[in-house]
Amino acid sequence: MNMPNDNDSFLEKWKEHSGLRKQGMEWTLFVPAGAKPRTQRQFNLYNYYRFIHALIKNRDFKRGVELGCGRGTLSLFLNKYDGLEMTLVDIAEDAIALAKENFEFFGGAGKFLTADASKTGLPDNYFDLTLSIGLLEHLDYQPVLAEEYRILRPGGLLVALNLPGKISVQTLNNFYKLLLKPFVPRAELKKDYYRNIDKPRDYLRTAEAVGFKSCRVINFNPFAIWTPIPRSLEPVITLLYRSILGLRSLVMIEPMKTNYLFSQGHFLIGYK
Repeated sequence: MNMPNDNDSFLEKWKEHSGLRKQGMEWTLFVPAGAKPRTQRQFNLYNYYRFIHALIKNRDFKRGVELGCGRGTLSLFLNKYDGLEMTLVDIAEDAIALAKENFEFFGGAGKFLTADASKTGLPDNYFDLTLSIGLLEHLDYQPVLAEEYRILRPGGLLVALNLPGKISVQTLNNFYKLLLKPFVPRAELKKDYYRNIDKPRDYLRTAEAVGFKSCRVINFNPFAIWTPIPRSLEPVITLLYRSILGLRSLVMIEPMKTNYLFSQGHFLIGYK
């Protein structure tokens, strides 16, 4: 499986994000206890967390690691809401700095490591949970999954949200951007990073090949992220999505679950 190394793109990405707080922009995606998501990305991350929480509930997990942590939102949820001791790993020093800032601002406690996700140097058989959000689709994921298997303790859980290139509800935003193109500066219409086009079954087979058991995939998230939009519209769209999710929850056990066609991505779950 040969894929381009996109590290340079992500190093640049997090360098750009490192000044967001000073600019008054959306520098954190964390939702404190008792609050509601007010932006589209907060809505997504909160519901990704909620799904993961259901997987680990009553399992007496104590230690988790997030690979490709970015700003570290999921780890912060797991630390603040569930009390997990989280280790955050990213190849970009700017991402680690932003994750530290998030943890410090909200009173979280975490460990931070600048390292390649496939060669972390972390101890064998140590973590109860390995986590990645939007990482595996950007690289050769077999070595990363093998590394996650190595550092998980027996009985530990792998959770990876993968967002490969595919037709999905997010395709609607591509048409939206096309309409905006004559009116919006090119810098605001950024191209997406490289993503593979592997199917959920490809991730599943690779996880099984490195040793994971009881693997499954769940197609997830039928809500498009609209960008770029005025900041004043973020709470309006998010309130609409929260209302739709509430209606779906009346008839669905997991209201963010959807079919392959409309899903933004899928959760890969496996056990050691």
